[in-house]
Amino acid sequence: MDTKLRKSKPFTAWLCFFLAVSIISGLFITGLSALAQFNGSVDALKAPFTDYKRSIAFKERTGNYFRELFYLVAYPSTDPHRKEGTIKYLDNEGENLIYYAVNKDSGLLVKNIEGDLPQISGAEMMPDLPAGYKYYWYFDGKKVWVIEDGQPVDVERLDSGYRNIIPGEYTDKTAELVNSEVFMAVKDTLVKNPYGHSQYYMEQQFMRVLGWTYIALLVLGISLLIYTIIKRREKREFDRKLASWSGNIWLEVKIVLSLLVLSLAVAVGLSPNYSGGYSFAFEWVCGIVLVSGFTLIGLWWFYLMLVDLIFNGKNFFTHNSINALLTWYRKYESRYSWQKSMLNRAYLLVAVEAVMALMSVMFLLTGINGSDELALLAALLIAGAGIYLIYRYLKRYDETLSDLGKLMDHVELVKNGDMKTRLEVPTDSNVYPAAQNLNSIQEGIGIAVAEKIKSERMKIDLITNVSHDLKTPLTSIISYVELLNREEGLPEQASDYVKILSQKSERLKNIIQDLFDLSKANSENISLDMEQLDFARLIKQTLADMEESINGSGLTFRLNIPDEPVYIVSDGKKLYRVWENLITNALKYSLSGTRVYIDLTADGESAWAAIKNTANYEMNFSADEILQRFARGDASRTSEGSGLGLPIAQSFTQICGGRFNIKIDGDLFKVELCFKQLDIT
Repeated sequence: MDTKLRKSKPFTAWLCFFLAVSIISGLFITGLSALAQFNGSVDALKAPFTDYKRSIAFKERTGNYFRELFYLVAYPSTDPHRKEGTIKYLDNEGENLIYYAVNKDSGLLVKNIEGDLPQISGAEMMPDLPAGYKYYWYFDGKKVWVIEDGQPVDVERLDSGYRNIIPGEYTDKTAELVNSEVFMAVKDTLVKNPYGHSQYYMEQQFMRVLGWTYIALLVLGISLLIYTIIKRREKREFDRKLASWSGNIWLEVKIVLSLLVLSLAVAVGLSPNYSGGYSFAFEWVCGIVLVSGFTLIGLWWFYLMLVDLIFNGKNFFTHNSINALLTWYRKYESRYSWQKSMLNRAYLLVAVEAVMALMSVMFLLTGINGSDELALLAALLIAGAGIYLIYRYLKRYDETLSDLGKLMDHVELVKNGDMKTRLEVPTDSNVYPAAQNLNSIQEGIGIAVAEKIKSERMKIDLITNVSHDLKTPLTSIISYVELLNREEGLPEQASDYVKILSQKSERLKNIIQDLFDLSKANSENISLDMEQLDFARLIKQTLADMEESINGSGLTFRLNIPDEPVYIVSDGKKLYRVWENLITNALKYSLSGTRVYIDLTADGESAWAAIKNTANYEMNFSADEILQRFARGDASRTSEGSGLGLPIAQSFTQICGGRFNIKIDGDLFKVELCFKQLDIT
């Protein structure tokens, strides 16, 4: 129920707008039509609101009666029914109309007053008439006189209201009309005729109703317009629906309908004909309603076109039969591969252009040889259509190339790690499906990377928290073990247990410290002291500090380190830890009696350091696997080693600005480090 009410609100608001504009515009057009019909006389607008006897309708009705009476005596007819019909027509007014008309040559006399027509002369031109008749028309054989309240009216004035009512025949000074005399007076207070249908009385009542109706419609129109202004958002929503509906109509159909509506408004609405029949007031209103009706039809049609243009923009022009045909063709060619569709499009263009060129030439030759203007026009139109098709094809081709360039650029962005920027191309683009697929791939990669980063961060947070929480109890354990070591008189077996506890607790301390360092390095929450240092000297210093372990390992170290300095920018302490871990790893996992090689080379741009050894176990793992935390090359070994040495070395190398790489070739295990060399001159 609520949903239906919400849906009806936009229509209600728009309906009120439609009625308000129709009413106000109709009243305005009615006024303009009345002014145009009566040569700008303001009396035409005042008619419904003033005394009927001062209105255009009254003057027109009186003119009709006078014209009938005048024609009856001025142009005698042998038809006996004509006189009877005219008299019956005039006598329908009853006492509202008195008349006297005579043709002095033929002796034809028509009257409804007793006696002869009193003499009309003098400035006032007032004959001796019954009381209540002060308005009359009089033709003296030369011109028509109109007397209102004893004063002659200047009927030649445009604003008099008589200019179009009194025909030219009245002033025709032919011998035939000189001896005709016509008089007609209208009662001051119009009354209903109980013996006939008084047009005067009926029009008077009709004009009163019309005046009140006009006022009521004006008030209603203004009220509806105010309501529409208040509900303009709902009205605009329905405008959008209208635009959506009209947007489905082709441009050519809109043009044809617009021309049709415009021609009807001009032919019917703006050029009404009044027959002057049964009731002038009624015909006058019906004619103006006809004007207003056709004008409003045109107004609302062009309003619909305006709304269509505002909401649909350029689609108002692009939704035409040609584009519809092209859209159908694109759907047809979508069944083929992209490459074949492009080729078919080019082949079709060539075929269509060839046919159109042939037709254009044929019409052109026909027009030239036969002087046929229509054939020449057809040739011109076909040639223009062919040029337009070529333009559309080239424009589409340019758009396709542009979209392909965007696609290639976006591939480069994805390759460089940009997983947020989406590729936007028009939905009707030839590469739109490829763009959507690339966006989906990019989105999937982005989600996977985000999940992996989230997982890594959770691991790092866990390691950091666990490492921190283990330090406190481990410190206590180590302290108590040291106290036990200092105790004298312990049994030999207990002393052995204390030594084992001391070794294991120290190992656990080193593991926890490694975990803590690794988590800090991976979280990038670690302080660095970047400085210029001699890479060769740092390696030699590390070897010197570990000389005791190296000598006791039974391994032979072969060094290829230049004597001159090799300068790089790094954190000396972190890089020292890297080499300490690499040498320790070689000491633990090298085959006994083999050699360990350490090389350092520099080419002026980069400094390469490598350490390689022969493993004492089968290396059935990859470089990525050995760099996982807690991974150990020999899974069966239970000797010392936490599996964090290489991950720490890799992390420290990378945060210090270097590259870390592992190579495995059979039993040969090699680690390479690369740093940017400083040119010190």
